Amino acid sequence: MHHALQLQEILLNIFGHCDPGLDTSNLAALARTCRAFKEPALDVLWEDLNDLSPLLRCVPEASRQISSGLYGIRRSFTQIEWDILRSYTRRIRSIFLEDAGIDQASLVVLSKPPMIEPLLSNVRKLRFDYTPRTKFLSFHHLPSLVSLDIHLKLHPLDQEIFRSFAKVSPSLTELYIESHHPANFDMGGVDPSIICHWRNYRTFWCSKLHLDVITLVHLSRMPALTCLSFAFRSELLEEISPSFSPLIFSNLKKLMLRSRSLDLIFRLVSQTRYPAVTNVSASITQLRPSRQDLSSFFTGVQTSGSPHTIQKLWLVQERTWAPTPVPGNKPVLGLEDLQLYMPFSNLRRIKLSIDWKVNLTDDELLSFASTWPLLEELLINMDWGWKTLGGITPNGLLQVLQICRSLTRIALAIDTRGYTEVPPSPASLGLTLPRISLIHVLDSIIEEESVPAIAAFIAGLVLPSEFEFRAWHGGEVYGRGGDVAEWQRHHWEGVYDRVKDAVSQLR
Repeated sequence: MHHALQLQEILLNIFGHCDPGLDTSNLAALARTCRAFKEPALDVLWEDLNDLSPLLRCVPEASRQISSGLYGIRRSFTQIEWDILRSYTRRIRSIFLEDAGIDQASLVVLSKPPMIEPLLSNVRKLRFDYTPRTKFLSFHHLPSLVSLDIHLKLHPLDQEIFRSFAKVSPSLTELYIESHHPANFDMGGVDPSIICHWRNYRTFWCSKLHLDVITLVHLSRMPALTCLSFAFRSELLEEISPSFSPLIFSNLKKLMLRSRSLDLIFRLVSQTRYPAVTNVSASITQLRPSRQDLSSFFTGVQTSGSPHTIQKLWLVQERTWAPTPVPGNKPVLGLEDLQLYMPFSNLRRIKLSIDWKVNLTDDELLSFASTWPLLEELLINMDWGWKTLGGITPNGLLQVLQICRSLTRIALAIDTRGYTEVPPSPASLGLTLPRISLIHVLDSIIEEESVPAIAAFIAGLVLPSEFEFRAWHGGEVYGRGGDVAEWQRHHWEGVYDRVKDAVSQLR
């Protein structure tokens, strides 16, 4: 064998090209080929697990069983079997689970090995969907764990899981807890003070966990903290005393705040400072913001950080299953409101989506977007629609794309009225435009006779290899009648089919 193939670094690099997530047979075959290949091949094969069943499948059949699709322990392991198991588990660095793949009793048994060193001693990343079974992962001693990512879908989070992980994983620096169900719990029952067990945070991303002042002050003292997301109630503002204010997050880069109203978010950013922040997102859960709320929020963001460092600025009003009624007519979003973004001179990503109507002309959008030639993302009322018969004309959008050569993600209402002639492609006109990866036309109204022309227009803009197109995404979202929504979806599906056919010929 060539001496180069006896170097572990070279073998690990070679074996790293065999993706174990797609097919484990190649790595398994390499591990059996010769003694020199065995260790590096097994290291790559076991480095990342998306199922815990391999922990039981590597012991003799007499010691394991399978029932209802889950592996389990048939009898107590011998010391030799524990040693076999340990020879594999020491190689695991990351575990990403939707379900454990083994039964609950086995998870508990594996958390208490007879040897002094824990079974999963080298696991650094753990991500799992929270279920009554996977919560027993918190019983495992994970001394090397630095990143914990818990996804909530169907079950409320038991705060005791925090206490368990605080004991078994003292080195944690990244904590992610997200709820993906639109009607799910907002984690208000979790005691935030448990979070203070960890003192070396780099990332704290728990957008539905309501913090108290003790936890917020604790996080502000983390010099390595660069990513922060949390929710809060009005009580937090009352707890921030003059001795705390302003709280300074000196090295924070990404910030996401979530509360019931924009006024509460403005009041919090007025009492905090983020001198190095580049990404700011605010999420409103209940009350539609007023024009004054909007103005105050943007002013608050300016004063709490450096407006010239901010590259992403998102403001989103969440859609709820039981929205809070707001009296009066909906405000209309116009150029004057969008100009609140102007002090932020280096923006790359803009998203403004609130329960307002939108009225923008081609010239107004061009005037707004031309402030940022390096703009990559422009999403205006992506979640609420424009609620207008018009919008931005195709020619108006072309003008914006000629100015913003990096713009690849767009959410705008398109005015299709009278657009019935199939346009020449941008390339045939000598135009060099960015290729769009996402185009969302929201609640744009289109007539059947405009379908071919609009499809040809969009086909000339999108990235042929991969693009995302949306229209009337859940028709009821835009407050239009069911018949209107159904008819419009039908027309826009026709547009999408034509676009797919056109771009498939370019691949």
